[in-house]
Amino acid sequence: MSAVGEAAAPVRDVRARLADMRETVAPAVGGADVAKRLRAFEDGTLYIDSTIGAAFAAWLIDAVLVNGPAIALAVLYGTRSTDPDAGAGAGVIAIALLIVLPLCYGWAYRNGRALGGLLTATRLVRMKDGSRIGLAKAGWAMLIRTLLMPFAFWAALDGLSQVRVSIDDPATQRLRAAGFDRLRP
Repeated sequence: MSAVGEAAAPVRDVRARLADMRETVAPAVGGADVAKRLRAFEDGTLYIDSTIGAAFAAWLIDAVLVNGPAIALAVLYGTRSTDPDAGAGAGVIAIALLIVLPLCYGWAYRNGRALGGLLTATRLVRMKDGSRIGLAKAGWAMLIRTLLMPFAFWAALDGLSQVRVSIDDPATQRLRAAGFDRLRP
């Protein structure tokens, strides 16, 4: 069997096992619609994926909170400054703040629950095992989330590899409380 065939077989096996479990977990997680979003991290731990709408809303809230002030301050400087090079200064301010603010915001919310996640009941976690993002990666994750998320949504819809995933936190907690922690063999 080729390397591609060997990799595809475990993926099909995981999908089949998840499909078998969905009917069993439906009452515990809030119904069949929620159970359809049952997934497993790379280590086999189960979770409920967030809806695309919730993930988008969380991104939008965080992007507005981070990028809004950066753009507003740049526009304010550009329109109010008497400096002859106010446009260039506004550009430098915008670029600097579009990089610095997401890093600081991410470091402040290193547990994966920025304001967008809190308001949408989602949590950003590592795809590897569902653990917290952590301080070292939190700023980088927020920078990607606020500036590059349209591309990340495209990549997720296209099926490209992910490092982080947004989970439905309450439904995942209900899943674990009902005793469904790991993918069945």
